[in-house]
Amino acid sequence: MNWYFKPALAMLALALALLSACRSQPEGPQPPEILYEQDVCASCGMIISEARFAAATVLTNGESRKFDDIGEMLVYHMEHPTEQVEAWFVHDYDGEHWIRAETAYFVRSEAIKSPMGGNIVAFEDEDAAAALAAEFQVEVYTLDQLRADVHMEVHG
Repeated sequence: MNWYFKPALAMLALALALLSACRSQPEGPQPPEILYEQDVCASCGMIISEARFAAATVLTNGESRKFDDIGEMLVYHMEHPTEQVEAWFVHDYDGEHWIRAETAYFVRSEAIKSPMGGNIVAFEDEDAAAALAAEFQVEVYTLDQLRADVHMEVHG
């Protein structure tokens, strides 16, 4: 290799390193990875097997909790109030990808059969949630509304 190419290659390598370092990092907490058919639910200890019902929280201390059912996640955190949740995560029912529960739309119906009977599904898209809610003749919830509803059910 000629001597005049070495500085150019060094500059190119440096530029690529700087670009990769500047690449935007995801903002805020990220959901934990769930190993389906291996990881267990923090609430009931059962194996987590269905992504569309799975949920998780990231605590302010950086720890995470994984759940096989959205309802179990809600009840668990009612029963463990000292665990401060920084972020709530659920899977989109249609796409099965993680979404922030704080911005999700929820449908709860006895017609939905989730692993532990929470019978709750989450959607990223409000219209998709509304369509399923209309089919089951139920309402669409926000996370805060859902938490209040489950709290009333559990604690009367």
